[in-house]
Amino acid sequence: MRRPEHADAAWCSLSIHHLSTQDKLSLMKAIRGAIGTGGIFLLYEPTRRAGEDRSAWLDRFVRTNKPLWRVLTPPEWDQIWHHVATCDFPETAAVWCELGREAGFREARQVFVDPTDFFQLFRFEA
Repeated sequence: MRRPEHADAAWCSLSIHHLSTQDKLSLMKAIRGAIGTGGIFLLYEPTRRAGEDRSAWLDRFVRTNKPLWRVLTPPEWDQIWHHVATCDFPETAAVWCELGREAGFREARQVFVDPTDFFQLFRFEA
């Protein structure tokens, strides 16, 4: 926020979903303020499916990721699960895009969904 010039691009990955919805919006407004006209903001986050509440998302997290992350020891998985169950608050794709538009980005769209349908990439254009 102290830079004298605007940034051309900003990137956030696997972090903003820890914030409340209002704090996500506040951060996205700050990012929009730091990006010049024509700049972009890319956001890669776990994302709930349309109509999926947090409880269903948590169930899907275990079903999707535990079998894929076989390299983790049980204590390592337990540590990740504790973090996810207490700290992760993902939005739906529609809400991520709505937050981007409300933050002042002229365009907000989903541009990638990972093969597990768990993580998604969004592009916001200033």
